[in-house]
Amino acid sequence: MSNANNQHNSNMALWHSVCITDPTQTTEIKGKPYKGTSPKAYWLIQRATETFGPIGQGWGVDIKEHGFQKLDDVTICHWIIIILWYMKDGQKCCIEQSGGSKAMYKASTGMVYDDDAIKKSKTNATVKALSLLGFAGDIHAGYWNAPGYQRQACEYFYGPINNAA
Repeated sequence: MSNANNQHNSNMALWHSVCITDPTQTTEIKGKPYKGTSPKAYWLIQRATETFGPIGQGWGVDIKEHGFQKLDDVTICHWIIIILWYMKDGQKCCIEQSGGSKAMYKASTGMVYDDDAIKKSKTNATVKALSLLGFAGDIHAGYWNAPGYQRQACEYFYGPINNAA
């Protein structure tokens, strides 16, 4: 039984090392039909660099496929499939993930053409791929809004919080 527990702990080591999110590195989800919290993408990139090494050396993101899809008369979305790779014990490990963003759409102010749609799609897919490794796992698993959780996450990064005024 000990070998099984050791294997489980080994398998979960990466996950546990990156699953807690710094509350100062989140943003509220706006403009979507759902509410929630999202980890800041650039912070996740920093965490991946801390964990695996410099991008391009210890980890990276390759575009497998991408394109545009017309959804209706005024809406065009960009879609992307990426391969996120990272090095572990000298071996290249890969995760495939998809993402997307609106490239053209009608807003209350008129037509919007988003020059950053491809970048946004790639960032979206990268965040999703990193989440499969456990990055910001507390948010993705739904722990974030549990009573007292954000305080615990804050204390994880910054130490005990003193409530004395």
